[in-house]
Amino acid sequence: MKHVMKIVLLISAFTISGYGDGKSRDFFAAGGITIGAPAMSQPGSYKIPIEFETKIVHSGQWIDSVSAKVSGSDILVAATFTSANRKSRYPGYVEVKGISAGTYTLKYQDPDGKTHPIGPVVLP
Repeated sequence: MKHVMKIVLLISAFTISGYGDGKSRDFFAAGGITIGAPAMSQPGSYKIPIEFETKIVHSGQWIDSVSAKVSGSDILVAATFTSANRKSRYPGYVEVKGISAGTYTLKYQDPDGKTHPIGPVVLP
């Protein structure tokens, strides 16, 4: 029975550490989320480069992925981090699809849904 419990605990630990953990805005440095120049990838789809700098160095965590969705004139982004030692799935940009050219406000969205303005984004 002891061996079964050890195996269950090990599997649980590996499973938990392999999934991304959503981070709130205060995880990042002031001014630590920066936006690059957006580029159209195809009509109605844009790639927006975004860089993240954490408030403190987190040597055991890596950015796992960044999601984006459009809500009115806002583009909401959220980042997840992982402690699993694997390659990041974040390519350095978010791709927003089904959106028209224009000016939007990029906002960071906490796991609890609270949003924080990052800055304007002009889609050509």
